[in-house]
Amino acid sequence: MIDHLLYATPDLQASVDDLNRRFGVRLSPGGRHFDLGTRNFLADLGDRTYLEVLGPDLDQPKPAGERPLGIDRLTRPRLATWAARVEDLDETVRTATAHGHTYDPIVEMARDREDGVRLEWRVAVPADGQAFGGIVPFLIQWDSDPYAAELSTKIVRLVSFRLFHPQATAVRQHLAVLGLADSVAVRQATEPSLLAVLRTPAGEVELS
Repeated sequence: MIDHLLYATPDLQASVDDLNRRFGVRLSPGGRHFDLGTRNFLADLGDRTYLEVLGPDLDQPKPAGERPLGIDRLTRPRLATWAARVEDLDETVRTATAHGHTYDPIVEMARDREDGVRLEWRVAVPADGQAFGGIVPFLIQWDSDPYAAELSTKIVRLVSFRLFHPQATAVRQHLAVLGLADSVAVRQATEPSLLAVLRTPAGEVELS
């Protein structure tokens, strides 16, 4: 199941201003990632699915390493990847590994939401980073009942989400191993890309 879509940007405020205009509604501040040098803004898309706009937090010192999703190298915002929510992360990773899809060690994460509620989750990232160019998701298991976008803008809805890749069959097979075969449509294309269509107060908006 789709947990969230990650829209990465080299200029967070400029992208938030642009999306606020295109959506006809303001995105909600999310939180700061103090170990990564990033900050996010969120929109709840319904069914515990949300949009995360992620970019550099200029109020933090630049981190020692690169920010996630190649943000430091981006020249424009892009829909970079997505996260799939699973019920049993350990078992899903074991199954994927048995089929030749390896993952980095599972990482436990937590942060305090702006209302003081503690969020806790675990993630597993494909061992080659953004598998298939970000088309195959990283995996997330929420260990807290509250989630990141619970208090965020709620009048934006996900209409469709499609994946495009030159090896569409291989992507479908990988998603099937993860139990995600019915979650998204995969299309053949010359370049890997993601396309989300959102219903907003300003009409339908495409993000890619």
